[in-house]
Amino acid sequence: MKRAKRSIVFSALSGAALIALTAVGMGLLFFGSHHQSNPVSEPAAEAEFSLLRSRFSTQQPLIDMSLRQPAETSTIGQSDVSLHTFHTVIFDTRGSQRIVHITVPYWFARFFADRDGEFRWLGQLTFLDDTEFDGEAIRLSLDQLEQRGPGLIVDYQHLSGGQFISWVE
Repeated sequence: MKRAKRSIVFSALSGAALIALTAVGMGLLFFGSHHQSNPVSEPAAEAEFSLLRSRFSTQQPLIDMSLRQPAETSTIGQSDVSLHTFHTVIFDTRGSQRIVHITVPYWFARFFADRDGEFRWLGQLTFLDDTEFDGEAIRLSLDQLEQRGPGLIVDYQHLSGGQFISWVE
């Protein structure tokens, strides 16, 4: 009888360990397929950011970084376009200079959003790879994003040269 109980406990623990290892493995696979970080020179980073800024030259960012909150969206009508993907490019100048590309599905933001539909920008997108922007107090409402639709979310630069730009499609 004791042997049978031990066998059941061992099987349950083994199953739980297997599930935990699978979850960790899937998380690492997800991170690796949606995140890329490479050393880069400042001129190369500037060239990439210039190209991105030219792409969004006719748009105002959704987030006003001087206030650390979304711009007024009450005058924006509901977008008919579904959102599918978040894109963020970060030039991290802390330590060695590197450029970080993050592309995650829109459901990822829903998964990490608080009960009120907000999530903390960058800190929750870069959960396994800190950048100099993780401490920025930026909260974003998914309702405001959906109301506005695809486009530029934020374009920001530190005085030190670090910068990031984000958009949603």
